[in-house]
Amino acid sequence: MKTCKPTTRLAASVMLALSAGVACAQTTPVPQSGGVVSAEQSSTITLGEARALAHVALSRGDAELALKLGHSLLQANAKDANALAIVAAAEAQRGDHRASRVAAAKAYHASDTDAARLKAAQFAARAAILEKRPTLTQIWLRRAATNTTNADDIKRIGADYARVRAMNPFSFRIGGGVTPSDNVNNGADSALQVIDGVPLVGQLSGSAQALAGLIATTDIALGYRIAQSKTAKTEIGARLYVKRVSLSSEAKALAPGLSASEFGSTYADLSIDRHFRWGKPGNTGSVGVAVGRTWSGDERSYDFATLRGARSIKLGDKTRISFNGSLEKRKSAVRASQDQTVATLGAQLSHQLEGGDTLALAFSLSDVDAGHINQRESSASMRASYFFGDSIGPAKVAASLTIGQSEFNDFRVGWIKVPGGRQDNSIYGDMTFFFEDYDYAGFAPSVRVRAGKRQSNVSRYEGSEISVGFEIKSRF
Repeated sequence: MKTCKPTTRLAASVMLALSAGVACAQTTPVPQSGGVVSAEQSSTITLGEARALAHVALSRGDAELALKLGHSLLQANAKDANALAIVAAAEAQRGDHRASRVAAAKAYHASDTDAARLKAAQFAARAAILEKRPTLTQIWLRRAATNTTNADDIKRIGADYARVRAMNPFSFRIGGGVTPSDNVNNGADSALQVIDGVPLVGQLSGSAQALAGLIATTDIALGYRIAQSKTAKTEIGARLYVKRVSLSSEAKALAPGLSASEFGSTYADLSIDRHFRWGKPGNTGSVGVAVGRTWSGDERSYDFATLRGARSIKLGDKTRISFNGSLEKRKSAVRASQDQTVATLGAQLSHQLEGGDTLALAFSLSDVDAGHINQRESSASMRASYFFGDSIGPAKVAASLTIGQSEFNDFRVGWIKVPGGRQDNSIYGDMTFFFEDYDYAGFAPSVRVRAGKRQSNVSRYEGSEISVGFEIKSRF
């Protein structure tokens, strides 16, 4: 096999390489002038020297020379990650951002170390944003995050991701989780039927009692910004939420013949929202409408149309108060008497404490007007949350307590009218642990422990729950 001999110095080789590329497996003939390379009319440089020449050319802004040397190196080894990186950098200097991104992507796949892949992914992300492809930029930033565990790297990648997300007209959110629970159907704790302490004849069916099992959810939201000014923006969106339930063997024994699909649900909507600045810097507002459909089990439940609005006011550097409200019309797919009008009002107050922790309080009121007397409801709830600023062990921790009350003034159990109506009181506590250091591509696991109890003067609606939910959340 023929071998080439290195004969020229680095500075001289820069001039020699201007006319052609590298051609040998280990060393490379470079013509001193245009035309066909001959034994008498060529000098040789090693591949290592060619790489060095390319980097010198890049540092001097000579993209054409660096590109020629890079492509010549690739003739010797098409999967040379360093040569691909040279080509990516040269194309970037030439302003061909698509070619730069393609070369950086090839370098990423050809690299065999985390450090090299991190650099290639960041370069591809930079080329993609210059190519005006923000969604692709976000993908490459997440790939970059898979190749480093350095906290400063992750912080920089997260900051870059946030900036790109803000400029991207397209937004997407994908979530989901799996929750083992001892009450997947929101059933009663007891088989006895009791109204205001008085037992009724008969017992609740197995399907009406608390059943253990597994709840799986998927939540997908897409959005696109169709208009934007310095003070406002308009977005259209779509959301799909799916819940499916699997029953334990004990639950199947308690309710034989019951299909777990009956406890599943599906929600889908299309929306348009207008977000705008309102008043002083940091104060915002929004209005929007949504239309959609829900399914209970495999059957269509109702169609709906919602009008909503929100207002957020900054009270100093560490405190914010928000208000929201909505009016929703629901048209039942079962019968007209189950059509509903639902009005809700809410308020939230959050304050960051001196140590970096955050305390939040939320209040909610709702009223349901319906043709069917058992669906007429008024309810109120309050939720207090505490977010720890510093990690506790390996996790970011948040805790919350929710209390609620619901009243059904006109309520019947069969033909029996409940004296004074039905009253439900509930209390639930949550602890969430977010393990942000155990991430992949910026996604990290989260565990939520939930326990609570609902009391009612109608025992069918008394129940308790203990569940542990597992989710994947984004760090960015």
